[in-house]
Amino acid sequence: MQLPEDAPLSDHLAVLFGQMSRAIARDRGPLTPSEYAVVSLLEHGGPRRVSDLAGADGSDASTVSRRVAALAERGLLVRTPDPVDGRAHRMALTDRGRAVLHAERRRRADLVTDALTGWSGTDRADLTRLLIRLSTSLGERAVTVERTSA
Repeated sequence: MQLPEDAPLSDHLAVLFGQMSRAIARDRGPLTPSEYAVVSLLEHGGPRRVSDLAGADGSDASTVSRRVAALAERGLLVRTPDPVDGRAHRMALTDRGRAVLHAERRRRADLVTDALTGWSGTDRADLTRLLIRLSTSLGERAVTVERTSA
């Protein structure tokens, strides 16, 4: 589906996200989108409590807890004692979890790389820079909205 160029940016983004989701789902990888988010957060941020993962992901702790349990059952995560609070636990990626994440990341990167065939290096760099900027702005806004509504 292609929108007219003058359509609102939010409409273009909705279409883009839908197309990306369908492309990812068409060739089903080893991780669901929500599982991918969890393992990515753990790879970049190191071991975390489920409550920290939920906060970073913007999901309910019970939802993330179920995701984490499924990932641990498949051997992708391991539960470790929290060094600060012995009553709590943190989740960490296993070597297998890291390998699955990297394979899924390559699969997703290939989808985007194929779509960007013919784009100049400058256009690719601009897209990356602007998407990072948008993501940062949306993340900051989400945190601000959460704080003001609490």
